[in-house]
Amino acid sequence: MSSRGSGGSGPNARAQRSLQEAARRAAEQAALRRRDRRRLVVLVVVLVLALVGGGIGFQAWRTGRSPSAVPATSFSDPPQPLTAGQPIRFGDPAAPVELTLYSDYHCPHCVDFEAEFGPTLTAAQAAGRLRLAVFPMSFVDAGSAPAANAVACAAQASFGERYHRGLFANARLVWSERQLLALGALSTDAAPVGFSDCVTGGQQVNWAEGINAAAAAAGVTQTPTLLLDGAPLPVEGLTPESLQTMIDAKG
Repeated sequence: MSSRGSGGSGPNARAQRSLQEAARRAAEQAALRRRDRRRLVVLVVVLVLALVGGGIGFQAWRTGRSPSAVPATSFSDPPQPLTAGQPIRFGDPAAPVELTLYSDYHCPHCVDFEAEFGPTLTAAQAAGRLRLAVFPMSFVDAGSAPAANAVACAAQASFGERYHRGLFANARLVWSERQLLALGALSTDAAPVGFSDCVTGGQQVNWAEGINAAAAAAGVTQTPTLLLDGAPLPVEGLTPESLQTMIDAKG
């Protein structure tokens, strides 16, 4: 007669093996979670480094790149004296319609406005129907004020409108002194020495600050802000065709 022993085939042994298997699986899952966390940390670090590196690279591109050619215009600006709090004016002073524009050369919406409506404004100016009053504000970033100073210098030196359009055409640049002077060389056959001194010496910084003050006094809170013969002109819903119709109706 044989008897059943208390070895590895009883209920207690099976329960022990189940506990051991559960512990083994739990340990494996914990190890997998630790591995996944390490991979996630590594991925986040790589992404952060890529973003930082890309940002540094883009900023270096903005800082080091020279401006491209200035959009061609048929305008020949006379030297323009500047008055505190007053805009730069482009076009025939005798044109019957005036468009007032408050903008910033680093404002993305202003850049878009220039790209979409610039040809319409240029054509209306060329036809002698429109004159522009431009308030170059400087609040978006560190490049805005140097650009406003430089366009004032260009206006005094007889190539303000070409320079104005060149600033918008190269809006992704940071507007270092080197870039601003290079744009001057592209805007006219021979930029006078006074232009260079004006840009590097910040001779129109006070005028640019006065433009910001004038905009605030006029209740301007965003750019671009438009006035057509002194009346507010909403940008939302405006098209080149509707703007042309308004100019034609007034002029």
